Amino acid sequence: MVFAGGSSLVEHFMGNNMWFFSLMHFAQFVILSVFYWRCIHNENMRTVIKFMPVLILGIFIFDFFWVEGFRAFNSISSGVKHLVLLVYGLYFFLQMLRDRNLIENAIYIDSLPVFWYNSGIFIFSCTEFLFCISYNHLQTLQSTGLTKIGMTMAILSINYIVGIISMILLYIGFSKIKKMKHANY
Repeated sequence: MVFAGGSSLVEHFMGNNMWFFSLMHFAQFVILSVFYWRCIHNENMRTVIKFMPVLILGIFIFDFFWVEGFRAFNSISSGVKHLVLLVYGLYFFLQMLRDRNLIENAIYIDSLPVFWYNSGIFIFSCTEFLFCISYNHLQTLQSTGLTKIGMTMAILSINYIVGIISMILLYIGFSKIKKMKHANY
């Protein structure tokens, strides 16, 4: 809500909200890094996750001030952010598949809410990564007249459809919490 409402207000009052998009993408990365830091058990990976926001902040600042600027979509820092989230998600999937505690207790990973959260984040990051690394290129092609708006609309449509699928997966994860609470009574 902060992301959508804030970007709309900033665009309305300032005429350009791309700098706000960049800040919100970084804030999302920090929040998701905390989520993965809490879920992943390997201490080496947890250390990497702890320091990754600092590295992404450096890439963000470099992209924001010297490469693409504050009036453009910062596709480099956003693309790197989603690539790192893909690695986090993949590592977490592998951790769940090898978790001895889950295997010994015959717990299926699809009964865990974090499995569904990770699935939603992972699927969204896959398409968002492709969107982020291609968006500025598509805008450049449009401004030179080499492409039609249809290509951009197709990419945005795919992104929105995958966003809806991600929301469904997150809802399934929330519904698993509800079932787990009732099972404890």
